[in-house]
Amino acid sequence: MVDFRNFIGRGTTAGTKLNVLAQVIFFVNVGSGEFLDVGATQAAFKGKIDTVFYKGDLSLTLKLHEDGTAEVSLNGNKAPQATYTASGNKLSVEAKFGSRTQLITFEQGGKGNVETYLSVTGSQNITVHLAPAAKPAVA
Repeated sequence: MVDFRNFIGRGTTAGTKLNVLAQVIFFVNVGSGEFLDVGATQAAFKGKIDTVFYKGDLSLTLKLHEDGTAEVSLNGNKAPQATYTASGNKLSVEAKFGSRTQLITFEQGGKGNVETYLSVTGSQNITVHLAPAAKPAVA
């Protein structure tokens, strides 16, 4: 069984305020959000994004099961079918929303792996970095 916390920024916990960064020419702040819930097998993220490509809410809930299936909700739409795989430091979740498939990936990144790289591709496409709003303490 995978531990979801291994695929998000180090030190990210429920309630951690995050800046949402998107690459234009370089990465710029395009919104904010937070994980409302973070655990070994579940997570809930809610945020707002304002880019040329997407403007609005971004909400995602995820629950991983031991058999490789998952429960996924993206912007309030629940996927009746979803599976996940983990490879290295990347968690990939494939979810079917009606006839449309979305691939959602999580990966640690940034200096010190404190950022979460979140990508949603399919009928909706967005790739962002979720970076701590407050600078992490230096150990």
